[in-house]
Amino acid sequence: MCCIAHTTRVKIIISRKMCLKVFRFLQYFYICVGLLSCNAKEDRCFCHLSGQVDDCFCDIETLEQFNNEKVYPLIQDIILKDYFRYYKVNLFKPCKFFDGDVGLCENEACSVKICPEEDLPKGMRNENFNKNCHEKGTLTICDSKKMDLGDVNGTLSNITKDFLSQWDVHDNTIHRFCDLDDETSADLQYVDLVNNPERYTGYKGPMAWRIWKSIYEENCFLPEDSNKKKNVMYAPFSQGENILQVTNGDLQGMCLEKRVFYRVISGLHTSINTHLSMEYLFEDGWGEKKWGPNLQEFQRRFDPSITKGEGTARLKNLYFIFLLELRALSKLYLYFKQESIFLFTGRLKEDKDMKQMLIKLLEVTNNFPMHFDEGVMFKDENAKSLKIEFAQRFLNVTRIIDCVTCEKCRLWGKLQTQGLGTALKILFSGEEISGIDNPPFKLLRQEVVSLVNAFARLSESIKSLEKFRELILLQQRSHSKEEL
Repeated sequence: MCCIAHTTRVKIIISRKMCLKVFRFLQYFYICVGLLSCNAKEDRCFCHLSGQVDDCFCDIETLEQFNNEKVYPLIQDIILKDYFRYYKVNLFKPCKFFDGDVGLCENEACSVKICPEEDLPKGMRNENFNKNCHEKGTLTICDSKKMDLGDVNGTLSNITKDFLSQWDVHDNTIHRFCDLDDETSADLQYVDLVNNPERYTGYKGPMAWRIWKSIYEENCFLPEDSNKKKNVMYAPFSQGENILQVTNGDLQGMCLEKRVFYRVISGLHTSINTHLSMEYLFEDGWGEKKWGPNLQEFQRRFDPSITKGEGTARLKNLYFIFLLELRALSKLYLYFKQESIFLFTGRLKEDKDMKQMLIKLLEVTNNFPMHFDEGVMFKDENAKSLKIEFAQRFLNVTRIIDCVTCEKCRLWGKLQTQGLGTALKILFSGEEISGIDNPPFKLLRQEVVSLVNAFARLSESIKSLEKFRELILLQQRSHSKEEL
């Protein structure tokens, strides 16, 4: 298969694999010399999406190539493994902010299928929780002998209950970014993430957008200058949706820490919107349903002419949050190389292989040369109080997700905010992360599962942008043929 890239009078026939790279090079070149405008509807989402990621020392092109060629293939295999595909969560926490039952989504696509216990690996089932499990031949044998935490790191194995009773540092810390559920609670249930994929469910309207309005308007930092506050605008994220927005100009007048907070929230929102556009629900006149990419929906969410010029900034924030979580993962490389760290499902050979896959991914992230630098944050005289406020605001964001009235949206919202909260804990809790056995820094299973899956969602979002660019190329070719 081939495609055609047009210069002024020359048609270049190239392979499909090289088509995207050549097209983007020509875009950047023509933009630089002023020969190509961004007024064409098909171009507007991507034509300025290049160069350095804001508040970072990494360019978008390098980061995109790194993700698509190195990270994406690895992490897609990892999240299919049992340890990461089964997420234990309480989907029925009461909403603390407004009536969480109003506007309940009744669409079938909004529902979540709970995983039957018999489908779980033996070592993850309730009757084996907090037991010593080992393999004998083809069987997994579990007994009630409790293991010493010096032998098995209880934060990652099925001995979590023992460890929780001894570990109150996390719950008492002033830098707590997420509420962590007691994994022994009957309120928690396993969900198979592979069988409950994140995609467009048809859930929309005032009940859906009040979540993001609450996050942006009540929990994101706003400019301190009173005159700037008056100029903060309402900008649409989709057709008919308006949310209070801090513009890029307003962000430059804010301190780094507040900019980082806004960028990670915006980047998370962008990632979710990208997933919904990539896995959009189409229904024909016969009631048949299918999911697939919806370029028009993507353009409604990110076209600068519809988003009052903010669409490109939102896409850049996707790369920003990817860099932040990439940095958090890279810091775990030595931690997971410890022999005492187990990713436990009760299938010992698979567990060992899975850990090696994770270590390979962490090694790749650790070798990335242009990481987000968390060391420059929280350095001034107000650092302590600002860090506390930063953590409290994000903790509030995670609690707002309990008010989402679409079950599947709540599931993926909780997973991705918990994953982001775990990344923030790794970067800003102040606890030393090392490769020595029994380090002071600990992670619970739900933190590990949410962090890896949340990062996988960001990786897939960036990969999806490649698909949307290809769809735009096809659209442009179709328009060109119509004009001939």
